[in-house]
Amino acid sequence: MKNSRIKTLCTSLIVMTLVVLTISPALAGDLHEGGQQRGKFHGRVEVIFTKWITDFPNMAGVVSGDAGAGTFSGEVLNYEHTTTTDRIEALYHINGGTHPFTAHNYVTQNNLKGTAVIQGVVADGPLKGARVHGEYQVITPCGVIKAQNGTGGDFCFQGTLTIKAGLDD
Repeated sequence: MKNSRIKTLCTSLIVMTLVVLTISPALAGDLHEGGQQRGKFHGRVEVIFTKWITDFPNMAGVVSGDAGAGTFSGEVLNYEHTTTTDRIEALYHINGGTHPFTAHNYVTQNNLKGTAVIQGVVADGPLKGARVHGEYQVITPCGVIKAQNGTGGDFCFQGTLTIKAGLDD
């Protein structure tokens, strides 16, 4: 049993490291000649995240992908729980090193499958007004020490957000 827990912890740490170090090909394509950032997204934006509850309703985590490596923070605005489904309204603050933004999201979590669907809109940042689509999987045990120390228990959420730039971008 202890061996299994150590393997889960090691796997989680490896996944977290890979998430933080992921560099998207789309990011490389968003440079001017000379390597300067344009500061705007173009086309499809993919953000990879791992998040956990720190002190309800607050969340923390890490992000990577087109937004750049960085941190995740967020807060739950509304929460409705049933045995089968959680409906959550939340703000996700994507603090990527390249393109930070805030998304106002509506999450439907299937508690029987441990998965969720995310629909929202970018509320602040380079793609303000763009639609957000995403998903995540509930990971338990999480293995991230900061998640284990939070009030939510030893679980975290790993997923992606996809944002498409508008035609006027």
